[in-house]
Amino acid sequence: MTPEEEQIARIEEELDGARRDLQETLSVVEAKMEREVERAEVVFSPQKLLSDNLVGASCVAGVLGFLAGSSKYRKVAAAGIVVALGYTIWNGLANQRSDGDGGESVNF
Repeated sequence: MTPEEEQIARIEEELDGARRDLQETLSVVEAKMEREVERAEVVFSPQKLLSDNLVGASCVAGVLGFLAGSSKYRKVAAAGIVVALGYTIWNGLANQRSDGDGGESVNF
């Protein structure tokens, strides 16, 4: 083998090693990102936010109802706020009942 061919073979070997290292690094980063995305989806899910902040959600719904009540779409806005507030309270009560029944869920 000539010195140029040896050098080319060594460079190709280094490139293959670098590709393998890059592929491993990308796999690790992808796995970490998947875990973080799953964790963020759990933390920021609407059901979890509502169940953890039932009083806050009710207050926000009340403030939005107050603000929307002064507009010309008073009847539509009021109905939407009542439905949202009712759902929030109903969901909170259903979660409390299902937590206390030994793991069985309550179906309404």
